[in-house]
Amino acid sequence: MVKPEGIAIGFVGAGVLGSGLALALSAAGWRVAAIASRTQSSAERAASLIDGCAALATAEQVAEACDLVFITTPDSVIAEVSRTVRWRPGQGVAHCCGAASIELLDSAANAGAAVGAMHPFQTFAAIEGPEQAAERLKGVTFAISGTGWLAEFLPNLAESLGGHGIEIPDGMRPLYHASAVLSCGYLSTLLDAAVELWTNMGFTEEDGVRAAVPLAHATIEAIERLGPTNAVTGPVVRGDAETVSAHLESLSQHAAHLLPLYRQLTESSLPLARAKGIPESQLEQLRRTIGASD
Repeated sequence: MVKPEGIAIGFVGAGVLGSGLALALSAAGWRVAAIASRTQSSAERAASLIDGCAALATAEQVAEACDLVFITTPDSVIAEVSRTVRWRPGQGVAHCCGAASIELLDSAANAGAAVGAMHPFQTFAAIEGPEQAAERLKGVTFAISGTGWLAEFLPNLAESLGGHGIEIPDGMRPLYHASAVLSCGYLSTLLDAAVELWTNMGFTEEDGVRAAVPLAHATIEAIERLGPTNAVTGPVVRGDAETVSAHLESLSQHAAHLLPLYRQLTESSLPLARAKGIPESQLEQLRRTIGASD
């Protein structure tokens, strides 16, 4: 991959993602020249990890020093930060928001800058520092949009991190972000429900986590190898309405608030059961079982 000679990359925002992406790009051989953040101490901490990187006081100073600027502030202030800067024609400006596309950077585009979005399909929860954030960026999918030279350049950046860049149509960006929430945030919600059932049986939350997490890991590994349809297990994909009925009865006694979640997940599993070859008569019995528990 050919890298533009001498391009200077800067960051406005030195949080977990901003500092991690800056460190990862530097390790991949890109010149990260400047970082600014809401507090000077945050910028200095991030810059100290990268050779030749300066901690600057303002977004304007970063824009003056760099050819490509990533705005890695909280999503709610990306557009506001962009409006505070005097962008140059031909300069690159990008953000890492998952739910929005390049419309957040209209002010930069109106000034003649090439604008883009580069969102990693990854979580940065429970990160202890930029080094761990940079490690988590390896090999992930990046949702990319770009105008001008960024349309080709941002996928190159993703590739240099060992990642995979994909273009999400602007109108589908919220759908993409919903997929991220289902893959991460709501996975946590689902496991929280599983762990709660352990506490209802008289065990501690730690006992529940210790039991559930290895099972979840094994399931995700199987999905990675085989895909969801071939990896799915459980009574629904065996056509076992009797076991589903027993689950519903026990939930109604001990965790009634989880009944709607269980029913919805059972119903959502029926297409997977059909793909596994479960006869329609058994699928219908499962549907009746869900309804019979009202």
